[in-house]
Amino acid sequence: MQKLLFFVFLSSLCFSCKQNTGSKASSTNTQLNIDALTASPANFKRLLENDTVRVLDYTLKPGEKDQWHTHPPKSSYVVTGGRVKVFLENGDTIIADEKAGDVSWKNYIGKHYVENIGSTEVKVILTEVKLTTKH
Repeated sequence: MQKLLFFVFLSSLCFSCKQNTGSKASSTNTQLNIDALTASPANFKRLLENDTVRVLDYTLKPGEKDQWHTHPPKSSYVVTGGRVKVFLENGDTIIADEKAGDVSWKNYIGKHYVENIGSTEVKVILTEVKLTTKH
């Protein structure tokens, strides 16, 4: 598990340096920030935090919902998959089938919450990038 976290950390760090160069999204202060760890402490656990990244362990049991939150740019690694429904602030919903082993990158994600509509616990490792001007 430590090797996996280290790999995710390094990948995110390298990718974030490229992403933040000249990025309009990273330079705007108009983005809403609702910390997932504060909003849903039962679902998000801090594994590591420093000046560059924060690594979170996210779990959502079948039938469970988390609370409204946002995410800074982040990578995700699905440890155990399942089916989730994402509720967006504008009223739209997205159904996603998370598969174990999937890795993804997302820029800032606005206000949303997630419900596990499947029959298995979903577990994801998130590496959130702290946006800074130094690299």
